[in-house]
Amino acid sequence: MIKVITLPHSPTGRGRKLKPNPVEVYCVNNNIAFEYYDSKETYKDMSIGLCVSFGKIFSEAFLEKNNKIFNIHLSLLPSYRGPSPVENSILNGETTVGYTIFQIDNKIDTGNIVFQESFKIDNDTYASSFYENVNSLFLKKYDQIYENLNKDVVINNYDISTTNKFIKNDYNITERSLDTAKKMIRAFDVIGPAFVNHNNNLIKIHKYSDKEHEFPIELSDGVLYPSIITPEGKKKMFIEDFIRGIK
Repeated sequence: MIKVITLPHSPTGRGRKLKPNPVEVYCVNNNIAFEYYDSKETYKDMSIGLCVSFGKIFSEAFLEKNNKIFNIHLSLLPSYRGPSPVENSILNGETTVGYTIFQIDNKIDTGNIVFQESFKIDNDTYASSFYENVNSLFLKKYDQIYENLNKDVVINNYDISTTNKFIKNDYNITERSLDTAKKMIRAFDVIGPAFVNHNNNLIKIHKYSDKEHEFPIELSDGVLYPSIITPEGKKKMFIEDFIRGIK
């Protein structure tokens, strides 16, 4: 039997209205049993728990009562411990990336590793594609992963490194080099997006291309050609539609 434990409704949007998270919506639509997380609860009917982007740090007391919880982390641990491994991998120009499943302990991303899988990305991979790739790989390896949940594997030789949460100003490409701006656009297309201050307007940039057009963005050492943007106060659109609108 599978049960989903998720977080209760939280305030979202400008009106700060309480809304269910996407996990709860999926469970309701697909008739999957779920309940809200309670840090004081002992889940006696749980043999194994698998944690994905939960957004909470479990207390030591909770883990003592529920000690078979594993986490999916989107890096080859111990590289890129912390909250933003995908974004930092792209920003740093990594070409070999992957995901790790480990048993959660009372520290950050340090528990015993039970499974890792690596894959290659190139210099035009967006974070959204990274997430989709991991999802596909995980589903293909699910049976093997499940078999490994009671085993430990040898810690790999990747360098230990940590990541931090990004704030809004980290998405600003205005004074960046062309290469760095491209990495930022690809890295932040899920959690951002990246943006530029252009003629006193904030323009969000979701994607770019090498195709020249009539709305180039001048950067410190080159020209960027965005392909999908959100102009300030407007909806997301293709650059061609934006150019037609300003002529």
